[in-house]
Amino acid sequence: MPRGDRDRQEMALAVDFRERGVGPAASPPTRRRSARAYCLAAVITAAALALLALLGYGLLRQQGGSLAGVAVNAVGRAAPLRVRPAPDFTLPLFDGGTFRLSEQRGRVVVVNYWASWCPPCREEAAALEATWRAYRDRGVLLVGVNVWDAEPDARAFLRTFRVSYPNGPDDGSITIEYGLTGNPETYFVNRNGQLARRWIGPLTESQIAAFVEELLK
Repeated sequence: MPRGDRDRQEMALAVDFRERGVGPAASPPTRRRSARAYCLAAVITAAALALLALLGYGLLRQQGGSLAGVAVNAVGRAAPLRVRPAPDFTLPLFDGGTFRLSEQRGRVVVVNYWASWCPPCREEAAALEATWRAYRDRGVLLVGVNVWDAEPDARAFLRTFRVSYPNGPDDGSITIEYGLTGNPETYFVNRNGQLARRWIGPLTESQIAAFVEELLK
């Protein structure tokens, strides 16, 4: 039989043996090489994912963001606002009650958005509580809207800063209605139920007092 025909016949037999499961299995060196290649690929993939996560975290920090998915408003500033009726909302409170904005007509209402993981929120917590204690008998009401937070952390925050004014968690509807940009953020509602001022970032006690006095006139 010519050599070329014999080679083709041997190759055909080898293919037939493999298809029927007959013939030698892969050698140990081949299996070891495959295992090493798989491990190397897994290590490279893990390293790439870790690098991407690190880069993403760095970018988030540079942009002033938070891992909770919303910006941290670290610098206080007034924000443009069209005077209009404040969007009504109902807020379930941590103490078990319910707050409804439309029921507060005749009072100045300060609506503060916050989260326990927000450093500027912690900075302004004492100022908000002090303002509440100073003005609550003068027709002023503070209400805290907790957003993008875990309830146990929010409750711990309120205990730490001895917050006594009404506070409750938002399910997202209030945040969307008011177009929140980040935490903290504060809206001032006049006695007629209209939005009178919007402040992005932390507030000092003197700033809050000045805004409230303006609305009490």
